Amino acid sequence: MRRFWIILFLSVIFCRFVVAQNSVVTVLDYNTQQPLPSSTVILKGLNSGHQYSVICSIEGRFDNALNECSEILISYIGYKSIKDTLCPNESRTFYLQPDVFNMDQVVVTATRTEKLLKNAPVITQLITAKQIESVGYESVESVLELQVPGIEFNRRGVSTDISMQGLEAENILILVDGERLAGETRGNIDYSRLNINDIERIEVIKGASSALYGSQAMGAVINVITKSSKEKVFTSILAQYSGYYQKNYPDLETDDEYYDWKKNLDKPNLNIGTVFGFNINKFSSKTNFNYRTSDAYLLYDRDSLKKEYIDIDTIVYEALNHDPVGIEGTQNLTIGQRFGYRFNKNYKLDIYGSYYMKNKYDFYREDKRRDAFDDYTYGLKFTYLSDNENKILFSLNSDTYNKYDYLEKLGEKRLNYRDKYINPRILADYRFGTKHQFTVGFEYLYESLLTDMFIYGELIDKKVSTYISFIQDEIQLNTKLSIVAGLRAEYNTAFGPHFTPKMSVMYRWVPFTLRMNYAAGYRSPGLKELYMDWDHLGMFMIKGNPDLKPETNDYFSLSAEFSKSWINTSITTYYNYFSDKIEGQWSNDQTEYQYHNISNSALFGTDLLFQLKISKSFMLKGGYSYVNDKNYDEGVRLSAISPHTTNIQFEYSLSKKNYGIRANISGKYVGPKDFSVLDELEYQGEIVEEYYNVHYDGYWIWRLSLSQRFYNSLNLVFGVENLFDYTAPMVTFNSSISPGSNFLISLNIELDKFIKKIKSK
Repeated sequence: MRRFWIILFLSVIFCRFVVAQNSVVTVLDYNTQQPLPSSTVILKGLNSGHQYSVICSIEGRFDNALNECSEILISYIGYKSIKDTLCPNESRTFYLQPDVFNMDQVVVTATRTEKLLKNAPVITQLITAKQIESVGYESVESVLELQVPGIEFNRRGVSTDISMQGLEAENILILVDGERLAGETRGNIDYSRLNINDIERIEVIKGASSALYGSQAMGAVINVITKSSKEKVFTSILAQYSGYYQKNYPDLETDDEYYDWKKNLDKPNLNIGTVFGFNINKFSSKTNFNYRTSDAYLLYDRDSLKKEYIDIDTIVYEALNHDPVGIEGTQNLTIGQRFGYRFNKNYKLDIYGSYYMKNKYDFYREDKRRDAFDDYTYGLKFTYLSDNENKILFSLNSDTYNKYDYLEKLGEKRLNYRDKYINPRILADYRFGTKHQFTVGFEYLYESLLTDMFIYGELIDKKVSTYISFIQDEIQLNTKLSIVAGLRAEYNTAFGPHFTPKMSVMYRWVPFTLRMNYAAGYRSPGLKELYMDWDHLGMFMIKGNPDLKPETNDYFSLSAEFSKSWINTSITTYYNYFSDKIEGQWSNDQTEYQYHNISNSALFGTDLLFQLKISKSFMLKGGYSYVNDKNYDEGVRLSAISPHTTNIQFEYSLSKKNYGIRANISGKYVGPKDFSVLDELEYQGEIVEEYYNVHYDGYWIWRLSLSQRFYNSLNLVFGVENLFDYTAPMVTFNSSISPGSNFLISLNIELDKFIKKIKSK
């Protein structure tokens, strides 16, 4: 009898062991058969409807603890999601295929709700962390220029300016995790604030989006989404180095009178960053750190200028300009922290904060001062997610950007500019039946600007507040046809009420998708444009105008997309009409420049995007942008936008069990352009103002990179920027500021994954 009970006991243990062994679900890469760690699994009971989620282990596994047959949805970034059925005690292995064109990846910018890329109502260009890492991009500017046709970054004065589809920075809104950034210069943010190592993806929406995002979103929205992880512990480290653009003082001695100043102009092109954190029970944390330096360099004209005036019979040949244009060096530091606490499956709280610091080192030694900057950001997000997936989000974001004069002799900095945003918001998503999903939002946007540009020599603080509400309805009429309609209403304390509508229609007839969009946009006059009264270096006065109205636009677009397993391509045509454009006008013999609502204008164009999987290992992708900018004044073309831009990438990749290689060559073409410049000259004994024509030839800039990935966690990149050493023949506000070709090396390692892989071997 005793032997019987022993055998029975061992049998039960054995059976439980077998069941345990046979009740494991594994998620693998279809091509490499390697596990996909931290895959997200959503299980929903077929009878009870009870839903919960599971995160796979580092081996891509989870225990099957189901008590009823359930629908299973498995997703992993960069792969196509799959849906199936799983029953209790069932062991399965699921194979996910790479999502080559990212069509099954989630985006949020187009509707402020989560959508698969293929279901977004407007064409959304998605750039993933994997694309950024595999090419070794060193800045967000280089990512956007080489990935998005129509985007250009040019030099204008002492800052970098963005342009896109014929529009300048004032009409392009850049967000980080959906939040505005303070500290604009002619609409441009400080692009150095964007940490390349802390980017999960970048979403680019072309066209007006003011109904969702308000002022400035007239031409495009670029939303930088930062990294998140569901790993228990995660750490990623980035180290990038590229050669000096120009060694200004190669033989610098430590006893040189200006040693510190000269040394700062030759800082290495170095980028070091880390993101680390953990998820333990209900508590989560993410810390990011980034340190970046760049060297200063000088650009010289290689060609002289010929001024052929339009309305007078005079040609002026200017001598070759031997005075260089100085591009300053920089030193940046960013530290950010985010904490999260999940009370239960329905409630979650996130709080965050960051500090940013930048020093700018230029070639001007005379005044013994330089520019310094810092920024402080903090905020919180409280999320409620109901069992039937309705959602309420309360958020508060504050961003304060400061500029200083750093006095080198005294070793102190003096504030000369402070821009501050405070933006609380409540956003609710509610699904009504099977056809409607409503999004309703209320927010308050407060901006204050402290500067000496309002009264010369005195720091004055100006403020403006905006009260906002908006509503959006996503209507799924059937499996093929959907409509998105929205309206924004707001009251601005500077100019009063404003209303902004939008409507999108999408028809999917697989593999074709047709999209039609209408959206109104607007831009509020900035505080500088309203109240500025500033002496610009003793050369002329810049004056604001408190009677300015918002500039508005009406944007229409029609796009067609074709998508199969081997190709994804889309073509979009658009028309953009602007009213009450805010522009500056000269008066008093060009001694005074004042802002006015002075013109109506229009532009239209075409965008083409394509991705072609030629074979298992070879990809071809790129795009073309054409814009016809009707910015003329009495027959004189004023716009310096190139009508034609092209991006193209050739990519070869090969993946083995613990090794992968990717070779990428990327090219950007900026087509020729002709425009006119107003000049002052002496003609027949009088000083007159006349336009002369300027022509720029088109040019290509190429980038080559070779990426090697080990154990799916360590990525090493060797590359060459500006492969064929292009430099602009004349350095102006509308030309490339590339100093020529340069090499780079980049190492990115997910340390926790790498250590686990090594230990498992």
